[in-house]
Amino acid sequence: MISVVDNFLPEDEFKSLQEYCDNNLFEIVSFPGKSFSVLAPPSSVYNYLNIDGYEVILSFIRNAYKGFDDDLRIHADNIIQGSKTSIATVLYVNDEDGVTPNGTAFWDHYIYGNKLSKDCTDADFDNILLNDSNNRSAWIFKDYISSRPNRMLTYDANYFHSKHPAEITEGIRKVLVTFYKKI
Repeated sequence: MISVVDNFLPEDEFKSLQEYCDNNLFEIVSFPGKSFSVLAPPSSVYNYLNIDGYEVILSFIRNAYKGFDDDLRIHADNIIQGSKTSIATVLYVNDEDGVTPNGTAFWDHYIYGNKLSKDCTDADFDNILLNDSNNRSAWIFKDYISSRPNRMLTYDANYFHSKHPAEITEGIRKVLVTFYKKI
């Protein structure tokens, strides 16, 4: 399941979100082998993130720019904060002008196909992240959803995906990412 909705937020809410991103400091959060530049979303945006039958696990705004967050890092969002993730969304926040054209790529893994199976072990998942996420030869490119301001991408959280391209060479890519569990 992949769904795209343009003009997701009302125009004034989207402009307010862009201004919020421009006027607040992103924090660098580091994990073994990777770092992200993140910002908590404004409370007003949560009103628009509800999906019937699902509960938000985590939401954050992430940015990538030249020299930072430039790994391929193909992955699936299997477990977030200890919860089995069902759906993920990406709301593209940056303007198109002055930013490397970007979006989200979907991939097939040479063993597992287009997504993690429900019976994927933690060891298999860790192996994919540690050994294959930046190994381009382990993947077949399948689909690409381009970034547009205020475009909401919704997809099965077990699909293998990455930001695309891996390296942003001009401007700053900004996305609001949300993970959901089924209730």
